[in-house]
Amino acid sequence: MVDKKVKTDAVAPGVPAKGTVRDYWETICVVLIFVLFARTWVFQNSNIPSGSMKDTLLVGDRVLVNYFVYGPKLFSWERAMLPLRAPLPNDIVVFKYPGKPDVPFIKRVIGKGGDVVQVVRDKAYVNGKALDEPYANIPGYMRQGAADPPPLPPADRIPVLPDYLRQPEAFMVQTQPGRVDVSLKDMQEGETLGREDFGPYRIPEGHLFVMGDNRASSEDSRYWGALDEKMVLGRAWIIWWSFQEGDYDYMKSSPGDIARKLGDKVIHFISKTRWNRILQRPK
Repeated sequence: MVDKKVKTDAVAPGVPAKGTVRDYWETICVVLIFVLFARTWVFQNSNIPSGSMKDTLLVGDRVLVNYFVYGPKLFSWERAMLPLRAPLPNDIVVFKYPGKPDVPFIKRVIGKGGDVVQVVRDKAYVNGKALDEPYANIPGYMRQGAADPPPLPPADRIPVLPDYLRQPEAFMVQTQPGRVDVSLKDMQEGETLGREDFGPYRIPEGHLFVMGDNRASSEDSRYWGALDEKMVLGRAWIIWWSFQEGDYDYMKSSPGDIARKLGDKVIHFISKTRWNRILQRPK
């Protein structure tokens, strides 16, 4: 008769065996560490507060932002081995607003360092060529009668677009309730430049020219100048939830407003959620 022995896991003398509770606790800790790492270094949530990117992004869209793609590189091999790169034209980027760096903004990259950018009747031109902009929300009256800009002047006569943080004297600053309005001055006349017709300007190296897709309702590089690439936090990756809200609702921060907004989301979660926008990639 052959003895049948049950195989058991060996346990070192004096060491108690793991229990089910401990197994679950260790699993939860590992998951939390991974989520916190991803949230801090790879992805973070950004709420769209205004209609400056309409119709690409709507007020109330919650967007996951890839903070890793533009991450700093300490070694040359990192760029070759990891999916890291500099911001490129057409990227939708989240950055620190030059007029109020503690407020994250989201815009589309139109031009990069060295490019000559011009805007005519809300349409963007880079290095003298019109961009193909199917995403641009331009009013009908601006599209009518639109004409190409005149030829660019000689390179030495094209001014460099200033950076608000480095050349604050080139801008007008007005403090409004809950926000700071920054406007680029016309160096010759001392007046604020319009947003419909702008430039030409050369973008300084290490900087970007960014605009909102909703051209008639966007404060962007036409107002506060070139955006330092170091101010860019990440790239808009995916819409994970979209809820109908009013412009700048996020600025209403009194206890009553917070309770009202929370109640609105609970009561109208089904009816006000834009289900067709969930898991869409902004392009």
